[in-house]
Amino acid sequence: MYPPLLKKRNLALASTGLLASCSVYTPLQPSAPLLRDKGQVEVAGSVFLAKRLEGSVAYSPARHVLVRAAGGLRPGKVDTTRTYFRLRQFELGAGTYWPLSGQWLVGGLGGYGRGKSSRRFDAGGFESLNDSVTTYQYEARFHKVFGEVFAAYEGERTTMGLTYRLSQVRFPALTNNGIPINLRRMTRNEPMFFVRYWDREGVFPWAQLQLAVSLSWSADYSKKIWYEQPLRDLKEPQVLTSLGLVIYPHRFKKQYSTR
Repeated sequence: MYPPLLKKRNLALASTGLLASCSVYTPLQPSAPLLRDKGQVEVAGSVFLAKRLEGSVAYSPARHVLVRAAGGLRPGKVDTTRTYFRLRQFELGAGTYWPLSGQWLVGGLGGYGRGKSSRRFDAGGFESLNDSVTTYQYEARFHKVFGEVFAAYEGERTTMGLTYRLSQVRFPALTNNGIPINLRRMTRNEPMFFVRYWDREGVFPWAQLQLAVSLSWSADYSKKIWYEQPLRDLKEPQVLTSLGLVIYPHRFKKQYSTR
């Protein structure tokens, strides 16, 4: 059994990891395109609390058919800053959607994505157990396949929905301070809850404001890797919160009605 002090320390580390991840892998948020017919388009842009940007476009080329492209960017300074995080990634997907009524919509899609990231930070030096500062500098190239399902309820002014994504991530290249890390793949669970607000009778019936909160954690994350720093950093849970604007170009010329 762990001593009580060690248990408290592990709980504190776990809570901190959820809010301030050190992982070199940070996923794009799952999607839930609210399209209901052929020819409809959804364009979305989001900004994250972690100074990251995302954008996506979804299109229905035929009824019940959905295609989507998304990308994300987090620029990071490389000059004299000892701590930075840079990330670029994109993904492509295709799937289906099914309106169950005037308010309910369900769907799912699968796809492929890839990206490149680097992260540098210092650890230690402030705990009684550490006498020196250790620098971690992760470099990664990754690609992934994913599948997801979603459900949404569209009310008069508010839309709420849930999405669940399962991703398998592979690392063709993954190093810490130039030394390869023994991790070639990991599976991530990535659920998301979102709320959108729109005024269908207002000046901008074609736009919605969105708040989304998602989680991402490794399926094989356990206490055994708490003392293996690189694996802990790569597999630790993450919370992603974003604010976004969603635009529907097909609504520009007419008022939208779910009935």
